[in-house]
This record gives sequence, structure tokens and C-alpha cells, in this order.
Amino acid sequence: NRRVHLVSNPSTIQVNEVTIGFTSTDALLHLSSGEINHKLQPGTRICRLAEHFIQQQSYYPMFPPPSLPGMEVNLDVNKRTEYSMPVQPDILLLPSKLACLSKDIAGGTVFVNPGHLVKGSMGGSFAVMDIHPMKMEKIEVSSSENDEEIETDVKDRIRVEIRRI
Repeated sequence: NRRVHLVSNPSTIQVNEVTIGFTSTDALLHLSSGEINHKLQPGTRICRLAEHFIQQQSYYPMFPPPSLPGMEVNLDVNKRTEYSMPVQPDILLLPSKLACLSKDIAGGTVFVNPGHLVKGSMGGSFAVMDIHPMKMEKIEVSSSENDEEIETDVKDRIRVEIRRI
């Protein structure tokens, strides 16, 4: 089927004007195991963890991986360049065992943790994302200014709903 594309893990793809970055590795959980925090507002810890991915331009922003039970990851150091982010994504999709969340972080990137679809023998959660089209006026104004990139403002056009099964 022409509409189905296979991509590597992790990957950065572009759908129309929207750049989406994702990985299936629970790097958020691995990163949180090595972080120390104290008296943070609810929800800020996970957002701060997600900002590390953007700041370090990597889908696995730590080395070596944690060697804690249940957190094993097969990370080939020779392929570390495959974990780099070529551009800052508009949407950063990082499924994790940590709390499900969708939030605007670092410079306009929308971070989404949909959780896992299955948790043991129970149903988990998933995310439904609706991205509204850009306004025609904005496209026309941007096209008249030929050399400049169009500001996509995905964070203002997206609606994310995390649903439980």
C-alpha cells in the first residue's frame, strides 16, 4: 500500500508541514531513574525530562544506559548517530511507563507520552492527535515572502486526547 511506510526506530518523519519525532524505547523512564528532584510542581518533572531530548538533540540522551533490573536496553554504541535528532520536531512522541501527558515544551515542541497500549494482561492507553490545517491567510502571506520558512505553529493547531482502554 502506498500509504504505509516503514521507518526505523527511532525516527523523525515529516507529514505535510509537521515534523514528528518518536521512539519506542522507554528512554523517559531510564532518564528519570538517574534524576534527582525535590519539591517540583506536578507535571513539571516529566516535561523537564522531555526537554532533555530536545536540548541534547537525541532520542536516547544518556550514556551508559541504566543497569537497573527491568530497565535493560540493547543500545549499540556504534549506531549512536542513529539516535540523534536531525531537526527539532513539532511533535515528540515518547511512550513511557511514567504518567501519560501531553504538553507544550521547549520552543514550540509538543511532547506526548501516550503510555503503553497494553500493560500486562490489562488494557493501557493511547493518544489521538488532531492537527488542524494552517490558515490560508498565513500560507499566502508566507508564500509572498519567498525565502523564509513558514512558521507552522503546530502547538496552536493540535489537540491531543489520551484515552484508556
